[in-house]
Amino acid sequence: MTMRLKDKVCIITGAAGGQGEVAVEIFAKEGAKILATDMNGEPTARLQNALESYPSNIKYVSGDMTEGADLDRVVRETVSSYGHIDVLFNNHGVMVGSPLLETTEEELDLVLRVNVRSSFLLCQKVAKSMVDKGIEGSIILNSSVGGLIGFPDMAAYGASKAGVAQLSRSMANDLRDHKIRVNAVAPGGIDTPMPHKYLEKFEDREAIWKAMEQAHLTGRLGRPEEVVWLVVFLASDEASFMNGSVVTVDGGYSCV
Repeated sequence: MTMRLKDKVCIITGAAGGQGEVAVEIFAKEGAKILATDMNGEPTARLQNALESYPSNIKYVSGDMTEGADLDRVVRETVSSYGHIDVLFNNHGVMVGSPLLETTEEELDLVLRVNVRSSFLLCQKVAKSMVDKGIEGSIILNSSVGGLIGFPDMAAYGASKAGVAQLSRSMANDLRDHKIRVNAVAPGGIDTPMPHKYLEKFEDREAIWKAMEQAHLTGRLGRPEEVVWLVVFLASDEASFMNGSVVTVDGGYSCV
């Protein structure tokens, strides 16, 4: 079986989250060499298992993507370990769900700092490395269907994810002469720890979860691998004509 990412050097951020862990596993199975990073000081049990299964393909580096020094270190260690960077899956992010009139400045600053500012800076640093090394790479950002349509009680989050989507389009234009492709994925509700944590503050969690499922044409939330396989495609040479796209993988949520 042909490995779609064989020997491609990939950075995966948010690697300790539900979707990130799955991305590391699938990218490794597809032959990628991976620098996985998250804020955890040590890899999660699932990540550790992937490290042990693919010891020559995965390296874990702890880092806070809102800190410039950590961004520099992630890029530097990837190049030091593997020679260059072919792919960035900018997967890290944070969710804040509050009604507009109750959203605090701290919540707004958090989603903009994590979802937009850090994504901009990491993509910029990776793109500079690709240009310096003459790599015609692929950058994939993790937006959200919530950045394309209006979710209730999610104004700050929606604004940040819309920023991520627009960032991918603008970067695709700026990097076209360097043959670096930039695309974004826009997932719907995905069954990971993040939405479960979001629901902790509500008393009627079961009813809200059911409503979230029914909001999708599929009648359920997505599975992490259903997003990751799209990312694998965008990272691969099969997607050589994909550039500047924001691709929904949302179980039909955005067309209801």
